[in-house]
Amino acid sequence: MSATAVGLAILGLLGLWVFGGFALRLAGVLVFISGAVSTASGHAGGIIAAALGVVTWLAGHWHYALRHQEYKSPLARHLFSRWPLAWLDPTRDWSVPVERGDGRRWSR
Repeated sequence: MSATAVGLAILGLLGLWVFGGFALRLAGVLVFISGAVSTASGHAGGIIAAALGVVTWLAGHWHYALRHQEYKSPLARHLFSRWPLAWLDPTRDWSVPVERGDGRRWSR
């Protein structure tokens, strides 16, 4: 593999890390709308496209939460924290204790 190919791969991964959440959310909304319009016009295959759009939208929110330690929308936060998707929640174990030691305070 040449140095140019390695550099392009690194640049591509960096671009996915920076713009991936936005791109996935936007693509998910567009695919969902396309599937909904297709379903409304009588094609049953639009249901699959709409479902793929929802999954892509959720993947975009998961990516955003992984980068920023918070969710972009309350709906995504609700889905990832209270439904069976809770084990996928990238923000679930990010609480950090503020005090050193075991957290006890002495009143003396």
